[in-house]
Amino acid sequence: MRKPISRIYAAALLALTASAGTDANAIGWPENYEGVMLQGFHWDSYADTKWTKLESQADELSKYFRLIWVPNSGKCGSGNNMGYMPQYWFTNHNSSFGTEAQLLSMIKTYRAKGTGFIADCVINHRNGVTNWHDFPKETWNGQTWSIGLDGICKNDEMADNPSQPKPTGAYDTGDNFDGCRDLDHTNANVQNNCKNYVKCLQEKYGYAGMRYDMVKGYGGQYTGIYNRYADVEYSVGEYWDASYDAVAAWIEATGRTSAAFDFPGKYAINEAFSTGDMTKLVWKANGTTDQPAGMIHFGYPRYSVTFVDNHDTYRDGSKFNGNVVAANAFILFCPGTPCVFLPHYKTNKTAIQRLIDIRNAVGIHNMSAVRVLQSSRDCYMAEVTGSKGKAVIKIGSAMVSPDGYTNADIKASGTDYCVWTKTDVGGSTGGDDEDPDMPEKLYIIGEADGNTWASDTGVEMTKKGMEFHAVVELKGTGSGYFSFARSLAATWDALNVSGNRYAPAVDTQLTEGGGAKAFSEAGSDAKAFYAPNGKYTVVVDWPTRTARLESSSWTGIDDVISGDTYAPEEGEAVYYNLQGVRVVNPSDGIYIKISGGKTSKVKL
Repeated sequence: MRKPISRIYAAALLALTASAGTDANAIGWPENYEGVMLQGFHWDSYADTKWTKLESQADELSKYFRLIWVPNSGKCGSGNNMGYMPQYWFTNHNSSFGTEAQLLSMIKTYRAKGTGFIADCVINHRNGVTNWHDFPKETWNGQTWSIGLDGICKNDEMADNPSQPKPTGAYDTGDNFDGCRDLDHTNANVQNNCKNYVKCLQEKYGYAGMRYDMVKGYGGQYTGIYNRYADVEYSVGEYWDASYDAVAAWIEATGRTSAAFDFPGKYAINEAFSTGDMTKLVWKANGTTDQPAGMIHFGYPRYSVTFVDNHDTYRDGSKFNGNVVAANAFILFCPGTPCVFLPHYKTNKTAIQRLIDIRNAVGIHNMSAVRVLQSSRDCYMAEVTGSKGKAVIKIGSAMVSPDGYTNADIKASGTDYCVWTKTDVGGSTGGDDEDPDMPEKLYIIGEADGNTWASDTGVEMTKKGMEFHAVVELKGTGSGYFSFARSLAATWDALNVSGNRYAPAVDTQLTEGGGAKAFSEAGSDAKAFYAPNGKYTVVVDWPTRTARLESSSWTGIDDVISGDTYAPEEGEAVYYNLQGVRVVNPSDGIYIKISGGKTSKVKL
């Protein structure tokens, strides 16, 4: 559990804020902001997130996201690149994601629907066009903009290369970045270029705000200078550090003219789900009061952009490997501005859309008050207050309900998460919202029930609400391997067509009662789930695109015995799962199904 921020440090932060002036309150990030943000790309997503493809999705994405962060759109050399070694700032925004005309069309289309774009603003460092330092001269707004050797930090690696001229700027005010020239932000000309580049991105290209890359590379005060000059309403810095105090210090250094990505919160989420300990989602504010973990827990909810993964963490040791929907439910029902990662959204679209609908209906915003109701290893439960109502979020395996709410108030549920609110959201009142992409049939293909891998052989699963179930014996060489398909086919090419085959990203072990694991659309290079040889109930939760194993003794519901409320008798052992409560060893075998506030006794 993180130590509370010191009173001396807090006083110093308040003093810095006061000295920043009243104009700081008008920029950086709006207070009481209710929007949700989307990171609209991932690493090497050139085809998946090109401007024309994103524009074609405007009707859908604009319904759920008020801001979309996209890669740096300036030209950064030939070949595919993500834009993090920038060359052009004011002109030539023909990038690996599309032409300048396509960029402008996309931004205009979304703006008409109320959604703005966040530019990936890379100003810590810059690359030459033909050599290490020949930054292009560009004309915009009646002025020619350029940076010379005096704008490059004197301790840039260029200074140690005998084949290169010596940079004459001041020492770097932050961390060095190898591979590009580190810009000297103490230099007045560099500052003038940066200020007007930010202004150009907003005025010429139509961006709604900035995501500043690698802000550890230069002093935070310079972000404040650039934001004040360009009057940036939405600004968020990538201060990649797990330390609450370090990120807070950067926000203060900007004069609170910028938000920051909540890396401390991201690492708390990672730890909670990797250890199965939901107490890691709670920190003590002032050492006394339970609050959600991260920058949002004390003093900085307005200036916190929360997230589960981004393009960088998704491909390194910081990748989130737990229950994606439950983790997103945590950030969506907390203060701060949630930033949903595109691969998470695409794989769990229906579930995340539902959570955003509830958040919007309740009016949860970046400064919403949170009351933590329960914090235990298997349960994080909190009530969050929005502008239009309240909602309770439960994360973890515990089957518990909040006081004052009934099953009729459940507006969304899934593996290890549940949301209650009395506010009208529309649609279903439970977690079984119909998914338009849900198949009518789903097959287990692979080493199940005596089958070997074949494109035309599989075990048909039984559809139950938003889940598929099948009791199968998995048997292979030590373990049984399998994946899923909407339909079987005569050839592997026919089976592996887009949208038909589903598998995890890497070979993934499932264990009985060991938790759900994610899968997604797969093709010819599909991986597989596997489990020790044995008999199991394989369960697919379609909204969350996850698979899990349950005891093979549960074969499904045969008939309803009674629609009356039923409670297990004293001494009967119970096992809790997503559908409700199952009595494990009663004399007649029963299952308690909870739906829409009604509890039915049914026979197995």
